[in-house]
Amino acid sequence: MLDAPGSSSSDPQVEHKTDDALSASRRGFLQIGALVATGIAGACAPGAGGAGATGGTTGAGGTTGGAGTTGAAGTTGGAGTTGAAGTTGGAGTTGLGGTTGLAGTTGAAGTTGAAGTTGAGGTGTAGTSPGGTSGAAGTTGRAGTGGQDAGVSGMGWKENNCLPLPALPSVPGPSLAKLPDPFKLKSGMRLSSKADWECLRAELSAALQAAVYGPKMPPPDELTATLSGSMVTVNMKVGSKTGSFTFTISGGGSAGAGKACVIKCDGSGVPFPSSVASISLTTSTFAAQNKMIPTTGLVTTLYGSAAAKAGSNICWAWGASRIIDAIEQLPATGIDPKKIAVTGCSYAGKGALAMGAFDERVALTVMQEGGSGGSALWRVSTAEAKMGQSIQEATEIVGEQNWEGADFKALFSGQSKTNAPVDKLIVDQHFAVAICAPRAILLIENDIDWLGPVAAYGGGVAGRTVYEALGIKDRCGVSVAANHGHCSFPSSQQAALTAFINRFLLGMSANTANVDQLSATNSKLKTFNTADWIDWTTPTLSGNLSWDPFA
Repeated sequence: MLDAPGSSSSDPQVEHKTDDALSASRRGFLQIGALVATGIAGACAPGAGGAGATGGTTGAGGTTGGAGTTGAAGTTGGAGTTGAAGTTGGAGTTGLGGTTGLAGTTGAAGTTGAAGTTGAGGTGTAGTSPGGTSGAAGTTGRAGTGGQDAGVSGMGWKENNCLPLPALPSVPGPSLAKLPDPFKLKSGMRLSSKADWECLRAELSAALQAAVYGPKMPPPDELTATLSGSMVTVNMKVGSKTGSFTFTISGGGSAGAGKACVIKCDGSGVPFPSSVASISLTTSTFAAQNKMIPTTGLVTTLYGSAAAKAGSNICWAWGASRIIDAIEQLPATGIDPKKIAVTGCSYAGKGALAMGAFDERVALTVMQEGGSGGSALWRVSTAEAKMGQSIQEATEIVGEQNWEGADFKALFSGQSKTNAPVDKLIVDQHFAVAICAPRAILLIENDIDWLGPVAAYGGGVAGRTVYEALGIKDRCGVSVAANHGHCSFPSSQQAALTAFINRFLLGMSANTANVDQLSATNSKLKTFNTADWIDWTTPTLSGNLSWDPFA
């Protein structure tokens, strides 16, 4: 459902009205369909060699020798050696990533040992250890950091692999009629190495938060999770403020089972097999759907004015991250935290895309019929609205709910769809698709005019150029099926869904290439002409990914 509960239904066959009456009628129809179906800062500057992740510093006798270069495939540059003092940060950086690369080794006298291992009660700060090795004293716990542990060298399975996070850029930006370039760093340089993707990804994430979603709050200062039967209770603390929530695991396993799990936004989304456990994320727990920004919910309770610009989608994404934190703490659930998927339909599809885009621990994102605020391009939706299509677009959505952030709302409130300043957006929704890489994403869409089938398809196609450049194009699928009931699931999309689940969640062999379908009879544009919207090229990137969840 594209709207909050409470809208009335209408017959899709008699909805070709005009302007406000038509929009209200369409929203009501889609809402009923859903109800029935569901019942980067300096560390990321190219070549700068930003500060590495700080593990436990080595003692006085633990200097790292000349062999202590970091980073693979020449990605660290001249600055990528570990410093004479034997620390793993400082001079020991890996170019764009700002971390000590996975392949980076320190000299024989100054090995990093077990520095930065994750522990149940770690504080996120690594302590010094004697003897020149960064040993157990420097452990950090995901319990306290939500996976963004400062003491871990290298990348992989963190909420954000590239730290520190970039500052949010200024919005709105200069006029840009066509889609922003997802390969351009804020320095103006374009991506040239696969190893540098993670930190460009962090820049794109910051731009999305600034322009569309509002800021995603950091992990709480403290987070503890307890399991009772199938119910998990999560207690959190931010400064002096506390908050808690519960969720239930359906079909979980026993300790060590390593079972895959899907987080369903308000219980909605595409059907997953019984071999995958499931968790329903209750959106109102974290942010209520209404027209208020900030809204009510745990995010506002814990962060107060810091979350004043955050829309509900990014708050739901924060909630999903805290569920993953809890799973990481509780091996007794039998859930493998490296086999997490997210899904949701309609308004919850918008939320599911945010959940997958803004947490790099989500292995597979399956967004169903999210429309605008999902993968649908704001620029294309506005173009179709100007052509007379009944479509959810930026000026409508800001008056409908608080899904997007305060700055997005300020840009489009009071504007008409014929003069919507979408050209001022420094991003578009293809960025949200792109930053799921190198993880997998499947976009399940429907040929309903209000959803913007061409705009939604275009967001997937433009975002998939990043996957193509990284050499993993078959990890991004886009399927817009012929018109059917909103949030129902047609058999024509089952093969693609099964293949993505089998390969990226269950570790089975499956062909996910060539998932590219567009049925758009209910669109004014009919097709997505790339030349109309894209004036940048897909680069040929050198080297290898700095982190690959499926390697």
